[in-house]
Amino acid sequence: MLLLLATVLAGNTLCNAESVVTTITASEDVYISMGENRVSVYNQTEMLLCAVDVTGNRTEMVSYPGAPVVQFNISSLSITDNDVAVLVLKAASMQTQNDPVMVALMSIGSDWDESSDYTTFLVNILPAWNIIKKNDATAMSSNTDGDSIFAFDVSQKLRDARAEGDKISFLLEAVSNSSAEISFLPRESGQGPCLVIMPYPVFSPDGIMQPDLTLNSSLLTDQTTVLSENMSQTGLQTGMPTALQTIPASGAIPMAGRLLSNQSIE
Repeated sequence: MLLLLATVLAGNTLCNAESVVTTITASEDVYISMGENRVSVYNQTEMLLCAVDVTGNRTEMVSYPGAPVVQFNISSLSITDNDVAVLVLKAASMQTQNDPVMVALMSIGSDWDESSDYTTFLVNILPAWNIIKKNDATAMSSNTDGDSIFAFDVSQKLRDARAEGDKISFLLEAVSNSSAEISFLPRESGQGPCLVIMPYPVFSPDGIMQPDLTLNSSLLTDQTTVLSENMSQTGLQTGMPTALQTIPASGAIPMAGRLLSNQSIE
């Protein structure tokens, strides 16, 4: 996803110079703790904790001591079906065990702010809880790159939210077969959660072909064969792939929240 974002940004700059990239920083962000039959809200913290606590062989208690909740004001945003929207977050630190960690993102309600109590958050988390119950992967976004920059495609989520109101909010949840902890930078750091919106770049076919290059129709058959061989060799020398390698999956990560143990939101 991060590579895709960089490619789109580069293409947007080179191929569509008049396009405008819009950035919207988070207006509210906290993290909540879900587990052990209670929900706690942490609104005075230097980090947005995103963590999963797994005990035993995943047949015992699974809790989420940290689940960031982020809100954006999109009242001045105009977004079309041709726009690309990405939510980016920066991790200050990551602590994992032997298993990989995935971060899942889901939309939630926006009737909250940083001073809201846990009951208000429970009401707003309900849409995400319904997504988890339905096992609706189409309503989730995920990031598994493993680096410090996390990026999520939220294009359709943003369009839906803008059609209904002036705010959009997200819940992030860590998913792993063992305990893991990610500390995201909050908005107060100046490198907090951010929405990046841009038109999908338009590429001109004329920029790919050399306009004065024509094929000489008098080439003989054997000359054409030699030309094809030379082009193949050139492709190999420049690192062009010659075959697509298929790598079968060796494992699977459970869907986000499937083992959520908090009884308060059942």
